[in-house]
Amino acid sequence: MDITWHGLSSFEIKTSTPNGDIKIVVDPYDNSTGLRFPRTLQAELVLSSHDEDDANNSAAVGGEPYLVDMAGEFEVKNIFVFGIHAPLKREHKKKPVPNLIFRIEAESMQIAHLGALDRALTDDELRQLKNIDILMVPVGGERVMGPKIAAEVIAQIEPRVVIPMTHSLPSLKESLGTVQDFCKEFGSCRKEELNKYKIKRKDLPEEDMLIVMLNK
Repeated sequence: MDITWHGLSSFEIKTSTPNGDIKIVVDPYDNSTGLRFPRTLQAELVLSSHDEDDANNSAAVGGEPYLVDMAGEFEVKNIFVFGIHAPLKREHKKKPVPNLIFRIEAESMQIAHLGALDRALTDDELRQLKNIDILMVPVGGERVMGPKIAAEVIAQIEPRVVIPMTHSLPSLKESLGTVQDFCKEFGSCRKEELNKYKIKRKDLPEEDMLIVMLNK
């Protein structure tokens, strides 16, 4: 499995199946965010966790992908995706902003993507996130959870690998905290800085959790 980060909460996941390689794109964003979304990206599956400019630009992904933007259980080309309702603490017109958590099953690994979550998990959400191997968690604060809550959520889930997302980048229009601020919350832990994360189940950390900081 290859995992590439495109900024904000957007990832490209290339995974092997019995019928060949499948590409999943999570939270494609609009260029109004200040970042440039890849122009030639194609996928079989697109996941959109919330209906805002930083995650809802599914039209930017080519290849006629299947779109998952609602809660439920989905199977697409041997990939299982579970969309979990996880409304935000943040409100719009006095109503919580809708948000999805995704659990993705691929190559015998469990990946969780928390969307734009801005709070700790409820007991019910946590129950649906058992045995997570790789956790994609927002850490930048402001409209998403900051480092302290992110650390609490990681302790709740106990993943083997953590990939921070939705943090400060050059040219990003919104103000977010840095990935370094998040790392300070943890003090000493194993960290790797990579352009792309290549992982097989047999290579997942057995004991110490690994933080993978991906470059855009």
